[in-house]
Amino acid sequence: MKNYFYLLLFSWITLSLGLGSCKKQFDEPPVSEYPSITPNATIAEVKALHTIGNTADSITDSLVIEGIVVSSDEKGNFYKQLIIQDDSAGIEIRIEMSNLYNDYPVGRKVWVKCQGLYVGDYQGNHQLTINANGDRIPEGLLSKYIVAGPKDQLVQPKVVTIDQIKNTTIYRNMLVELSQVQFATLDTNQTYADAVGQLSLNRTIQDCNGNTIILRTSGYAGFASDRTASGSGIALGIHTNFGSDAQLYIRDVTDLNLINTRCSPSTAGNLISIATLRASTIIPTNSKIRAYVISDRGTSNIVGQNMVVMDASAGITVRFTSTHSFNEGDELEIPLTGGTISDFNGLMQLEGILSSNITLVSTGNAVPPLYTTTVQNLITNAELYESCLIKILNANISGATTYSGTLTLADATGSVDLFTRFDATFAGNTVACGNIDITGIMGQFTTYQVSVRDPAVDIVGGTPCGGGGGSTITSIRSARALFTGANTTLGTNLKIKGIVISERNAANLVSQNLVLQDSSGGIVVRFNAAHTFNVDDEIEVNISGATLGEFNGLLQISGIATTTATFISASNTITPRIATISQILANAETWESTLVKINGVNSMTGGTTYGANTGNITLNDGTGTLIMYTRSAATFSGTNLPTVFPVNVTGIVGQYDTTVPTTSGYQILIRTTNDIN
Repeated sequence: MKNYFYLLLFSWITLSLGLGSCKKQFDEPPVSEYPSITPNATIAEVKALHTIGNTADSITDSLVIEGIVVSSDEKGNFYKQLIIQDDSAGIEIRIEMSNLYNDYPVGRKVWVKCQGLYVGDYQGNHQLTINANGDRIPEGLLSKYIVAGPKDQLVQPKVVTIDQIKNTTIYRNMLVELSQVQFATLDTNQTYADAVGQLSLNRTIQDCNGNTIILRTSGYAGFASDRTASGSGIALGIHTNFGSDAQLYIRDVTDLNLINTRCSPSTAGNLISIATLRASTIIPTNSKIRAYVISDRGTSNIVGQNMVVMDASAGITVRFTSTHSFNEGDELEIPLTGGTISDFNGLMQLEGILSSNITLVSTGNAVPPLYTTTVQNLITNAELYESCLIKILNANISGATTYSGTLTLADATGSVDLFTRFDATFAGNTVACGNIDITGIMGQFTTYQVSVRDPAVDIVGGTPCGGGGGSTITSIRSARALFTGANTTLGTNLKIKGIVISERNAANLVSQNLVLQDSSGGIVVRFNAAHTFNVDDEIEVNISGATLGEFNGLLQISGIATTTATFISASNTITPRIATISQILANAETWESTLVKINGVNSMTGGTTYGANTGNITLNDGTGTLIMYTRSAATFSGTNLPTVFPVNVTGIVGQYDTTVPTTSGYQILIRTTNDIN
């Protein structure tokens, strides 16, 4: 106490002399004094007090740890949490306080007095909390447990690989550095999160061997609406887990330096056949398959998370954790790293594959059946034929008048179940009676069964049961499939139903035309006179006897009287497909006459107004270029284009190419200027 008194007295005398001096030393910087605390435990030793999954453990010993702050809540991707690390490990401290970066910026040394705190975990990540419930340390008690030290300490990230992160727990809650990584193809030029709905999103980071890790971003992050890069390079981030899923959190987009040329993960790995995969009890290391999609997600006769693929040797069902976007006829290269083989009611499935890690090789392929067989031979070889496209000749269907549910498919050799989901777009269609040839996918749900993708395409012959009274509603995709390459006259008893996605009042289409879309696809319908249908109207159109043909590359149904179209309801919604320009160009024939949304268009060239340059304005989103066409008769032709970029563009995929055969001429048509924001 005496020493402290004399120190104060000496300071006062010194200050008094200084004030009385003629010369003041303004150029001498103030000296910051930090406490000198000696830690007696490492972060790893504190974490070792708790077993993942158990109730949080109270820290009763006088343990003091020292660490460097590696997290930052400045950009909003971390919330009321401070993550520190030493050479041994990293740990999260839950704190009831915002804007922690002001007092605890990245690089600040801190000491944590652990006695009285609890060490527990959340989804596999160790945490220091105020109680066993995992509650945050109140701001008023923070000085009792945390002592701030000097700033600008060196933060050395752990240089690791994705494989190392996934195969060990030692890097959790540590700043790590991944080299030669990039966003998966489908996750390039996408927003980091949903800033509008303030929802967190996962994006996939992959290395050049195809190994992947989730990049998790909060919808509240200040960079949530920024676009992901398309190059490769170095990624810094804090490694966490959510259960069994390894994740990476960045502090800001500056943690990512992805400016180099992309690598091609699809070239990595050993190509194996599906037959080899099916015969393996454990998926071969560093392997991949190349196969064609034979299922049709558009007709919904398969759940949205599943697809069936086939190569020349066999087929297999792939099950994702969420709805995928691959179409029948897509050729895919599928890395098998991280995948597992499972059995679902007898059906072999490939699980654990991220759709974002799959490479789209080509689209629109016509895939023939792998086997033409009898029913008896099909049953005898069911395990061999499972998940393959098969064809049965001279068969018949019985059991009901519509496809919904389980029917009987038979030929002269035997019978097998024909199954159709209740949610299939053709579930209520009238069954084809009489002698038919049928193509379908061989499946199993405790018993063997066959499923068709679309009866209008997969079933040839027969007549509608019940004498054919009334017209059959077919999907738009099935109607498009009837095109033979030349003008085709459609048969009788045929209707399509969908939602109008064009806007007649804005006059960016001629008054006789509208664009109709259902869950399977879209098509232009051309009437003999001006129609009165509005955008978002659901209508049914009798296309019996109409002409299916191309006009400058654009497929349309023409020769239809307006009286053959029936209004069903108004104010319906078609959600546009979110895609980059490069994706649109790669899938233009399949996506033709459907609604798409391009996020992050960064330039519009060719003029300053809608309709300039004979209507052709070039859009660029960094992945490619695409013409945005505006008719001179459009109500908004001549108005100014946006001047501030980037913008999002919603429109209808179209085509106008006078060359024969057509080469491209792909374009997008907006309905009104409200389609650009």
